[in-house]
Amino acid sequence: MEKLIQRWWLRSLIFLGISVLLFLPFLIKGQAILWRDSQFHISRLHELLLEQQTGQLFPDIIRYSGVQNWGYGLNFFYPTFLFYPLIFIWRITDLPITSIVIFNILVVYFALYSNFSILYKITSKVKTSFIFSITYILTAGIGIATSWNIPIVRIEYMTQYTSNMAILIAPVIILSFYNIIFLNDKSTWVRASIFSSLSLMLSIPTTLGIVLTILVMCITALVKKRLNSSKIIKLLLCFLLILALSSAFLFPFLEQRLANHWANLPSNPDLFGLSFSSVFNQIFDLSDILSVLVAILSGMLIFYKKFTKTHKILVLSYIASLLFLYSSLFPWYFVNPFLSGALQMTYRWNFIPAILGSLFVALATIELSKIKKKIVPILCFSLLYLSINGMLINTVAKHFHVNNADLNTSTNHLVPPTKDTVNTDSLFSVNNSNVKIILDQPNLASGDYRAKGQYEKYRNIYLGSLVTFENRSFPNKTSVNGKDFYISNIPNNTKKIQAPITYLKGFSAYDENGTKLKSYRDSAGFLSILPQNAKTIKIIYTKTKLHQLSIIIFSLSWILLAIWGIIYLMKGKKREKTIHHRTSL
Repeated sequence: MEKLIQRWWLRSLIFLGISVLLFLPFLIKGQAILWRDSQFHISRLHELLLEQQTGQLFPDIIRYSGVQNWGYGLNFFYPTFLFYPLIFIWRITDLPITSIVIFNILVVYFALYSNFSILYKITSKVKTSFIFSITYILTAGIGIATSWNIPIVRIEYMTQYTSNMAILIAPVIILSFYNIIFLNDKSTWVRASIFSSLSLMLSIPTTLGIVLTILVMCITALVKKRLNSSKIIKLLLCFLLILALSSAFLFPFLEQRLANHWANLPSNPDLFGLSFSSVFNQIFDLSDILSVLVAILSGMLIFYKKFTKTHKILVLSYIASLLFLYSSLFPWYFVNPFLSGALQMTYRWNFIPAILGSLFVALATIELSKIKKKIVPILCFSLLYLSINGMLINTVAKHFHVNNADLNTSTNHLVPPTKDTVNTDSLFSVNNSNVKIILDQPNLASGDYRAKGQYEKYRNIYLGSLVTFENRSFPNKTSVNGKDFYISNIPNNTKKIQAPITYLKGFSAYDENGTKLKSYRDSAGFLSILPQNAKTIKIIYTKTKLHQLSIIIFSLSWILLAIWGIIYLMKGKKREKTIHHRTSL
């Protein structure tokens, strides 16, 4: 196996083969297994498709998913840039589920190769890097409450979809910064910036954990006097490049957050530190493959007297990180109110034990391969089998809410989505045909990122698209025509209108003669308008000047980065030819 992975093209084929094998049954059948969270993601992808078909390449608000959703600033908080390849495949094939499966294959391949590349860049050890990449992708569990959910399974379910993608590439960011801070090698700063910007545009909660991890590394380096001026300059360059590469998301996001009293994400306090026993159970739970590997390989190293200081540190750090995330030994009750709005659930930070555990498995396997030569292929094929088994729903579905049943219900029952079941906790078998049931009933007007107090107190305003005239709410007063929103049949002498739209900078209101009306954010966080005797009001949305500027910065940054990358590669090839020519002489 070592001879195979030495060659980059064979290694790439192995990574691609693994990615395809994991999703092959779904690809052949044009089928996916979806859960409650999946409906939100599929609906927003469909919305993005509709936006692009009408020329909106950088959409911000919802326009096509029903009157009750019009104007919701979804894409300010869930950016869409990284899903353009998926939408492209969807548009040319008109097969939504098949397109998602193909996209997932590409994501897993990208994560496998990227994680291998960064560790190989640091260590120059091809076997260690290969095993680390395989171990991390196929065994990095998402959390104690869902320990059965390895990342590739969560991608298939589209549960915490974008957060999980950020988890898959987290090692590139952490190890790149580790290389800069501790190994005195500043060559990975561009890679660190690129992947950090990708993570930021995928998931703020996961990126928050990555940022805190890097801050801990910086503080540690500062205490040990290993953070000099040269490293600080590189870190500042990273920060500036990250801002530029993610500017089309970050600047408008901050602008809109400051323009309204946006509520925090709905939190799940049950997943903010459970109990010591739950961590103990995870370490010895056969459903958590990574913990099982750590335990088995530790025992083998001790038996063969190969348990070095490095191994001990990694094992202890792995256990400590689990205690930090999932045990009440850490006082989460103090930080929960502060973090709940951004973090929601601690398993968004599970990349910390996952990286530590995968590094240990890679190093331990290499050490043991000197004694047992077949351990590398046995490990890789075993992990692949277990992962495929999980993707085929032979074991994972037993832990799901199935038809509102108890969590411990042992069943592999799958149901097709119907109008009656689509909003339940059922586990759905979805294909390119029946997915239309989900697309016809989009539920984008969720509780995420509403103005504080709006969703619970004013839920019916959104669901019924109710317009408020002088503190009285009325149905059937709104409509959508093209990209614009209309409020009609306004009573005489109405002084104030509250639209069923959360306020965003960029909204403008006009009367039937095209005269611009005064609009503002009211005390409840809604868009309110002074009608000035208008009978019909048209509400439109245009990007702010800051948003337009951020798109220019974003586009130029990625274009210049691509040009720099091409020049860098060409110089590298020219240098190789020169060295080869001199050597031949």
